Amino acid sequence: MIGAYLKERFAPVVFVPLAVAIALIAAGGRYGIAMIVTDALAALLLLAELRLWDDLADRHTDRSIHPDRVVVQSRTIRPLVLLCAALAIVNLGWSVVRDGSSISVAVLIVMHAALGTWYVRREGRTFAGDQLLLAKYPAFVFIVAGARLAEMPVTITLLAAALYVAVSAYEAWHDPVSPLGFLLGGRS
Repeated sequence: MIGAYLKERFAPVVFVPLAVAIALIAAGGRYGIAMIVTDALAALLLLAELRLWDDLADRHTDRSIHPDRVVVQSRTIRPLVLLCAALAIVNLGWSVVRDGSSISVAVLIVMHAALGTWYVRREGRTFAGDQLLLAKYPAFVFIVAGARLAEMPVTITLLAAALYVAVSAYEAWHDPVSPLGFLLGGRS
């Protein structure tokens, strides 16, 4: 089941370049191959956790919109819930070990609290809700950057903001029912 889920919803052709982009942005212009590879791996783990958490949170809605998805068709989601929890623990542990400044841990906790609250309280898609969900991408940059964010706050924040604009534009273009897409005139 986990393999089928990853094949369906976590395509390397999409997520590996995104993880590398997050790592490059988090580097703030200080590039070293070992650092970029390590940071890209950290970003990939964050992307996997939050993609899975989002899909688990959307399971009931997806029954009517995407009935063919693995997370909807499965009789039990326990393996996926356990994987999501394991990824959360790994991401928290990685953040604690990698970043002596506590920036990564603080951003990770705030991101989890904001998204968890949203998943529990939402009553459908809204512009603000979609933008909150997309705010996880700059949060990933800050988590991966850690102490570098304190050293280069303007550079990393501006690059993270550019990533936010890019993923928002992609979402508006890619998702035909995106509230942002409707706000911008839609594509259908």
